[in-house]
Amino acid sequence: MTGRTTAFTPEQFASIYPAGVEHHYWNLCRNRVIDRMLRGIGAIGPMIEVGCGKGLVVQALRAKGHDLVGVDIAQVEAVPSASAWVRTGTDALALPEAEAKRYRTLLLLDVIEHIDEPEGFIAQLRSAFPSVEWIVATVPARQELFSEHDTFNRHFRRYDLRTLRMHMDPTAAPGWKASYFFHALYPIAWLQARWSKKRRKFSAPGGFASTIHAALGYTLYLEHLVLPGRLRGTSIIGAARIR
Repeated sequence: MTGRTTAFTPEQFASIYPAGVEHHYWNLCRNRVIDRMLRGIGAIGPMIEVGCGKGLVVQALRAKGHDLVGVDIAQVEAVPSASAWVRTGTDALALPEAEAKRYRTLLLLDVIEHIDEPEGFIAQLRSAFPSVEWIVATVPARQELFSEHDTFNRHFRRYDLRTLRMHMDPTAAPGWKASYFFHALYPIAWLQARWSKKRRKFSAPGGFASTIHAALGYTLYLEHLVLPGRLRGTSIIGAARIR
């Protein structure tokens, strides 16, 4: 892998992804945003998520009909419902050539902010997966929001639309698509970055809280549908057509 990386330890995975966190509004909304992008660009399978963690997105997108598997270099236990399609302790760049040639779409979901030289890493992935047509990525957005949350998560940076394209699509090929999302969270994150030195804890909702999170996640997704993609948010999704 090109450059320094800041892969999570098992302890960080346990802190950031506690049991039941798939019901958190952030994950519920992001999964819908990813699904919409994949369908919008006409992405086809088989798909592979590089840096899939415990497999929460693999589980969610397979439930929506996507032919998706995941790999993660960290030694972390996959959630039971995704374990059949997730391999941890596995380097995506070291997969057997015959397998790598099968994949048509590659997902990097909140991954490249952990890599010092993402351009080189993505170039390696393009070479290692010769049949991939689309790379889809999500990233934390707006450097002015960089906070203790990013420090704890070992982020090198937060992105804007221009920087994400420079890293994912340096040749400015046709077909590029990108949009901010989580617009309503931007002013909250802006204030927290300036006034709070405490890390925001990511807790899993239970009971009635799950219902509230489901409603909030859907509301944030509706916001993504109706607001301009260039309006600042706390995350970005981008899709680069590479072949």
